[in-house]
Amino acid sequence: MSFRQFAFNNVKRNARAYFAYFLSSSFMVMVFFTYALFIFHPDIDQTRIGSSVQMVMQTMEYIIYTFAFLFVLYSIGTFLKARNKEFGILTILGATRGQLSKLVFVENMLIGALSIVTGMLAGLLLSKLFLALSARMIGIEQLGLYFPTKALLLTVTAFIILFLVISAFTLILINRNRVLELLKGSSKPKKEPKASLLVSLFGILLLAAGYYGIDKSLTLAAVTGIAGTYFFFTQITVLAFRLLKKSRRLTWRGTNLIWISEMAYKIKDNARILFMVTVVTSICCMAVAFIMSVNLSNQSKYKEDPYSIRYFLNEPNQDQADLISIEHKLSEEGIKYRIFSTESYLANASGRKTNVSIMPAESYGHIAHELGLAEAGTLQGNQAVLVQSDKEAKNNPDWDKGTHVTLHDPKARLQIVKEIRTKQEVSPVSGTNLLIVNGTLYEQLRKQIPEEKSYWIDYAYIFMIPAWNGGIAPGRNDEEYKVGMELERWNEDRIEKGESILPMTTRGGMYATHEQSVSMMSFIGIFIASLLSVCSASFLYFKLHSELRQDQRIYTSMSKIGLRTSEMGKSATIQIAALFFIPIFVSAIQTLVVLNRVREGFGLDDVNQPVFIASAAFLIIQAVYFLLVCSRYIQKLKRVMV
Repeated sequence: MSFRQFAFNNVKRNARAYFAYFLSSSFMVMVFFTYALFIFHPDIDQTRIGSSVQMVMQTMEYIIYTFAFLFVLYSIGTFLKARNKEFGILTILGATRGQLSKLVFVENMLIGALSIVTGMLAGLLLSKLFLALSARMIGIEQLGLYFPTKALLLTVTAFIILFLVISAFTLILINRNRVLELLKGSSKPKKEPKASLLVSLFGILLLAAGYYGIDKSLTLAAVTGIAGTYFFFTQITVLAFRLLKKSRRLTWRGTNLIWISEMAYKIKDNARILFMVTVVTSICCMAVAFIMSVNLSNQSKYKEDPYSIRYFLNEPNQDQADLISIEHKLSEEGIKYRIFSTESYLANASGRKTNVSIMPAESYGHIAHELGLAEAGTLQGNQAVLVQSDKEAKNNPDWDKGTHVTLHDPKARLQIVKEIRTKQEVSPVSGTNLLIVNGTLYEQLRKQIPEEKSYWIDYAYIFMIPAWNGGIAPGRNDEEYKVGMELERWNEDRIEKGESILPMTTRGGMYATHEQSVSMMSFIGIFIASLLSVCSASFLYFKLHSELRQDQRIYTSMSKIGLRTSEMGKSATIQIAALFFIPIFVSAIQTLVVLNRVREGFGLDDVNQPVFIASAAFLIIQAVYFLLVCSRYIQKLKRVMV
């Protein structure tokens, strides 16, 4: 038998152990290859949004490759540690360190080569589906098939280098161990896990610092939060199980003594892997929940906007060629519309973080007529009417009828004599409350505005299109979506060419732009989250596999003194479930806390529902992995029961 045959037989005999590692590596290669397939597609540069997606995917390629390096390094290290006894026996039989190094190198490269081939074949088979799905999700025309020479070369080169570097690095780990250490393998007795109360308190302080530091610095909060999570698994959980063991009423009941005692060791031994899985899961969960929150916020903004199209002028008598072009476009599409004009100016007011729009009663009359709102009524002197939506009122509870409002620019003191509550935001200038005053007062205030700040005054033409009711967000095939996108692009092109500097917003176009961005993030996030999820489950599987022999010895001994198979299954299931699900629950709590703290800064409405949905999705995926791993693990333990 040649040396290569010996290495091949080693891989073949350990196929069950290497299978999860092989599948995870193949999946990483497939994701990397499919992203490269998209990046090098010849039609991408010809699309409007394709170039930006291409740039984002290039960044994600670096992230995937970095994570693949860490994943392979950890996986190989775990398997080598589990085979220490085997290497020790080979050394006694006369194998030199050079031969052991060659054996490990050939085995690693064999598995790596199989992973590269399998991953790329899977990517090629799914390429048509991938390109069709990617084109649909980011809102571009269908991408045709092509022979991905560059993608193939990049993937093969990148992962051959990765496996070569990892294989060379693992040789150093083997050569450091002596024969006696190799023969002992994982059979060395373990010391009772210990935890420091002071270090545990320090970990709690780090978690608290991360929570309260989010508002000041996200980077600092992330560092302290991740460090606190590390101490949570290495110290706090160990301390918790030590305290749990002191409760004889709970511990000395049924099989509780077995799994509680074992978990104290397993939590300590698996602290690093639990920490890594928790951090990875938290990042994935936060990303998914954030994307879902952005999507919900986009839909909410669409529903809160009552105006189909808004077109702003710097002067009331300015050239209205663009306005005529918009009307021509709508008429060309056979779209019926109504149009009216408004005038208002922005001002700073006490008690408000954002600006307010001051509008004469005459302009508000057009809005009230079109939207069916209550009239402002007769206003005298410094009297004003506050018009705000339910959402605005919730965010600014201090303003109501009878409140005196101080305007800082220009200076004035207004008394709110009436409040008109609406379901939608009716101010032509987004993000501002609306204060209605009589025409005389408006002119007096308007004259106080310095000439160099005339841009504070907004002259808006508003298009009301009955067919676009705004009740439900439009789909990509709906008229409002398509026409809105065309008008937005037309306006952007004119601004880029210097033909116009006037802003225009379309409700459907703004929704479509954000919807495509969210779809792009979702498209990228789904694959990354899937990759990290598979790798996280693989981490846990590798760790359990490395501890299998030790658990078999423990349960063999306990079965001799009367432990039943059902009791063994219950104890082992609880321990494996703790390793699989503790990171999910910790990451769900972290995601809920973090997103609620940053919600206002990113303009998100509701983050709780997306967090629960994202956490539930990861919980279901992890449950599937748990059932597969747990069933196989317990079957192997049953074989050693007496």
